[in-house]
Amino acid sequence: MQTAMSRQRADRVPTMPQICHSHAVHVLCDDYRRGIAEIIECPSRRYDLMLQIARHYDVDGLRLFVLPDPLHVQDDGKQLIASHPETGQRVGRVDTLGGGKVIPDQPIIVIENEDDVRKVKRTRCEDLFQTDSFSHLTEATAKAHKLGLFVASSPPGFTVNFLSDCRGRQQALMDLVENPELVNRVMDAAVVRAIEHARALVQCGVDALYIGDPSSSSSLISPRHFEEFCLPRFRLFCDELHKLDVLIYIHICGNANPILEMMADTGTDCVEPLDPLGGVEAADAARRIGHRVALMGGVNTLTLLQGSPQQVYDESVACCRAAGGNGGYILAAGDMVPDMAPEENVFAMVRAAKDFSYQKRSVN
Repeated sequence: MQTAMSRQRADRVPTMPQICHSHAVHVLCDDYRRGIAEIIECPSRRYDLMLQIARHYDVDGLRLFVLPDPLHVQDDGKQLIASHPETGQRVGRVDTLGGGKVIPDQPIIVIENEDDVRKVKRTRCEDLFQTDSFSHLTEATAKAHKLGLFVASSPPGFTVNFLSDCRGRQQALMDLVENPELVNRVMDAAVVRAIEHARALVQCGVDALYIGDPSSSSSLISPRHFEEFCLPRFRLFCDELHKLDVLIYIHICGNANPILEMMADTGTDCVEPLDPLGGVEAADAARRIGHRVALMGGVNTLTLLQGSPQQVYDESVACCRAAGGNGGYILAAGDMVPDMAPEENVFAMVRAAKDFSYQKRSVN
């Protein structure tokens, strides 16, 4: 993984399928809804499941994120409702259709005007690293390394996704046009916060930082707005964190075709997920930016969810041929592995990476 993400040729194509804890629950737990509720009530269970699923599929890398605070979960038969464990106040509902996250009833940070930007508080790296959450991540990362696994983690978002969290999706998109001053102030504050958070993640021992912003996709915003608002913040983040000699990959799913070159311009080491559902083709990405950055992804998530193991295998090999070249490619899904993707399909993807030969650009 280190070699491939550094755009060099390893002994074979590595694979980090982009598995979420919710897929691990589907595979490893008897009851999906109950399993999701349990890891919300006991967040440290996520790390156990992620390490277990990584061993189960025999992948080369995984993502371990800082754990959220525990919440109480009640199943009313229709929804899983999350509430504060001490006050009993409702926090939000749990997404059981894919992702297993708590969707809050109210934004964590509400920004209504420029004065509210001060609510985006920056916590120093040193202070973050002393918290229990970062201590738990350090322990989990060490366990993963003992298993020979490459570990990526992620700071908070700081571009359009974060703006949407604070302002609501519709208003955030309108702000790009109608209130650029507020957008700049919010994103400037958010990227400073993310840099401090990322520095603490590096102290935890992670091998790579995952920065992502699906809302920056050309499926939602124009390339001009990406260039104006997102590109400068991604560049700043990469410039600052590369001082710590850590690898960085950027995730923008959906239609990334109009901004592929700008994604490489961020200074990132690797671009992913090469989402086929957004019209991105691995071969085209390799032609356009493969000489500048490593590439990761490309396997259609619908194939993983609905296809046969042979179809997944064939598509995975095709991605290796298209983007593998002489190295600098990591096989992964074109977005997150669907929660309900059959085990045998993920096994087929992993097997394709291990079978692919650089010399013959084919399987053995």
